[in-house]
Amino acid sequence: MSAKPVILITDHVKNNREGLVQLLQSADAEIIEAETGSETLFKASESNHIALILLDVQLSGQDSFRVAEQLHSEKKTRYIPIIFMTGVDDDEMYTQQGYRAGAVDYMHKPVDPVVLLSKVNVFLDFWRMRNSLEREIEQRVDAEMRIQHMADHDQLTCLPNRRNLYARLTEAMQRCDRYGKRLALLFLDLDGFKRINDTLGHKCGDEVLLQIAGRYQGLIRNTDTLARFGGDEFVILLTDLDEHEQLIHKLKALLDITHNPVDLEDNKVSLGVSMGIAYYPEHGSNIEELLSNADKAMYQAKNEGRNTFRFYSNEMNESAKEKMLIEKHLVTALANNEFSLVYQPIIELQHQDVVAVEVLLRWHNPELGFVRPDIFIPIAEEIGAINDIGSWVLHESCKQLASWNRRKDWNLRMCINVSTVQFNDPEQRLLHDLNSIIDRGQIQASQLELEITEGLLLNHTNNLANQLNQLVDLNVGIAIDDFGTGYSSLSYLKKYPISTLKIDRSFIMDMPDDEDDCVLVTAILAMSHGLGLKVIAEGIENQAQLKYLAELDCDYGQGYHFNKPIDAEDFEKFMLQHAASQHDLMFVKALHTGGM
Repeated sequence: MSAKPVILITDHVKNNREGLVQLLQSADAEIIEAETGSETLFKASESNHIALILLDVQLSGQDSFRVAEQLHSEKKTRYIPIIFMTGVDDDEMYTQQGYRAGAVDYMHKPVDPVVLLSKVNVFLDFWRMRNSLEREIEQRVDAEMRIQHMADHDQLTCLPNRRNLYARLTEAMQRCDRYGKRLALLFLDLDGFKRINDTLGHKCGDEVLLQIAGRYQGLIRNTDTLARFGGDEFVILLTDLDEHEQLIHKLKALLDITHNPVDLEDNKVSLGVSMGIAYYPEHGSNIEELLSNADKAMYQAKNEGRNTFRFYSNEMNESAKEKMLIEKHLVTALANNEFSLVYQPIIELQHQDVVAVEVLLRWHNPELGFVRPDIFIPIAEEIGAINDIGSWVLHESCKQLASWNRRKDWNLRMCINVSTVQFNDPEQRLLHDLNSIIDRGQIQASQLELEITEGLLLNHTNNLANQLNQLVDLNVGIAIDDFGTGYSSLSYLKKYPISTLKIDRSFIMDMPDDEDDCVLVTAILAMSHGLGLKVIAEGIENQAQLKYLAELDCDYGQGYHFNKPIDAEDFEKFMLQHAASQHDLMFVKALHTGGM
């Protein structure tokens, strides 16, 4: 339905406005009124359909010519016709000023009704013709936009289609070339979709595609592209990729969200998805090559069991397959008793006494064999298994320490690595476990030292500070593991109740020949002792390192020079042998000094 033209009458005298309204009763237009110039400006800017303004020259306290100039200075009101109405005797100066201000006509009061109506109708006709033309232009633009959208988008899902994807891929590849970035192209094919079409019909099949498309759309960023490539095939373009691990996480999410049942009217159906991934520029220099290689990788995923993903690169494939296999077995490792603990002695360097032991976690899986901690622990953190594993490590370590406490000649501290994830656990299971262990009375809290990484301390929070203070209140020690390997800010040494620093083995391995390492270790020792902290040097492997560190007054050391990590039984044998060798050493020293 077309809009109706509007006539705006401005006059500070109400009777004059009412008179003009009466004269224009027969005009096919809506009539609105304004008493002041400012009201005229406001109403003219608010309405989209003003065809004509009848503006009285003598507004109360205002310059009507200035009002006209303001109307014609604004984009929205610039082309609204203005007819000045005046009761002043014919004055050529007023008339010229009115036209200069932008008026299209000038009428004197009292106005001739026939003349007024005739002029008004002319401008109403002009407005109708312009409005009709504008509507036709708008309709054509809308039609062109709909045609363009239909050409660039899938009709069912409204996702970008193949043509649109090619255009976006071209732009994305150009950005990669310009800024040295990379992108990933994911080729997805739904597993089991043909069965749904064949058994439930194409209407249900369409509904499944719509729901799956909506799920995928919710997983990608605004800067990425999800396109329907045809049938039950989708393509996802991920831009500005930095880490391979981030993509692995996204792929797992796509697998999970596809497998969630799709609710139809009378049925629930489940599907899988096979995905192939190709990187630009590694796996293709152009669009066709990139798509082809992603498609090949997708078919490899189909051939290797479906509902999984494969990379075009064999190296990436092996890495991704290994990670998924580790995740699969890690979930059941604790229940299957696949974890074990080993112990490495920590030696007081001046007198060579064993004063502490670091407990280390080992995992042996029947299928995977021995898996290194630096591989499986980050994965355990990522999948949320580390809290259970960490709790098991704490209880088993303390059980072993309680057993060694029964040997009156041993007085050991137990150093236990704790994950950042354990500190972020909302249930604070770490604190609950420690309280429970200490309450049993088999070990003293002062015998425990928790080893944390510097990274945990960089993001200062009240929650972290509270947890660390609660540990200290229990009399549990806090050590910084691998000190100096990645962070320059040392402010946390003042903020948090740290008791011990462990110098990373990378600073020890080339001592005493490497002067830079010697200077750094000397500085760390001076700083730590100045703050009242004890220092453990990791990775001592020879007598020269031991002698040099002892001369620097380093407190403790650990490394293969003393012993590698060993199981509890072998550790007990080591303790007996070490005690015997220390006794023999004292005997020899006594002989040399004449003490015997």
